[in-house]
Amino acid sequence: MSDFDIIVNVAIVESNNSVNTGPEKINDGKFSMTISQTDSISIDNCEKAVLRTAYPTIRDAISKHLEEQSKKKSLKKQNRKK
Repeated sequence: MSDFDIIVNVAIVESNNSVNTGPEKINDGKFSMTISQTDSISIDNCEKAVLRTAYPTIRDAISKHLEEQSKKKSLKKQNRKK
């Protein structure tokens, strides 16, 4: 059985997007949230925004991983029956 790497990347970059109230899935499968300049200089508000954005990202990654593992397990069972 294989081991797995868990890789996390968080980037906080300037943006021209409008501030939004919560994380949104963007076209490459990642999640993004735009915060105000005022929030960006508050460690508490930045941390809250990062955690709010991370949660759906984590759930999506775990869901995809478990789906892939389920498919692999199903294929192994099918191959054993042959």
